[in-house]
Amino acid sequence: MPSRLKRYQQQGDYHAINFNCYHRLPYLNDDHTRIVFEQTLEQLRQRHQFFLFGYVIMPNHVHLLLTEPKLHALATTLSVLKGETSKLLKGDRPQFWQSRYYDFNVLTHQKYVEKLKYIHRNPVERGLVEKPEDWPWSSYRHYLTGEQGRVEIESEHTWNRREKLRSPPTVIKPR
Repeated sequence: MPSRLKRYQQQGDYHAINFNCYHRLPYLNDDHTRIVFEQTLEQLRQRHQFFLFGYVIMPNHVHLLLTEPKLHALATTLSVLKGETSKLLKGDRPQFWQSRYYDFNVLTHQKYVEKLKYIHRNPVERGLVEKPEDWPWSSYRHYLTGEQGRVEIESEHTWNRREKLRSPPTVIKPR
């Protein structure tokens, strides 16, 4: 990386991340590839202990909105994500991912909402679907319905589900 590139990580911020397939080619343009990416993302989310607030898998790039991992530097986590998915999906291609990623520190609630909306509207803006809920490869449906997908999304739905699991059952005394 050039020395002029400054990343602000390990500050406890949220991050809007995006990274591209090699030469922006549509390597993520089939269901199998997207499922493998989601499964790998979820496994890594658990292992590196970070919260994911939103994501979208586009044909040639990915957007993530997440916290910094508890166990590793964000740069390390992204390197592992790209490395593991590349091993599983590269096939005979010379490379699966571009070597870099874009990182934007999300410091305000307003910017958080802006980035999440951008992520969810990306398939509409790119002409892939008419409505965000029509694109199954994002966290939008989770926010709309509370539906659990392959990747756990940190949201009010998830929080409420966890609280129900933690709450002791109500005991009704017989009369």
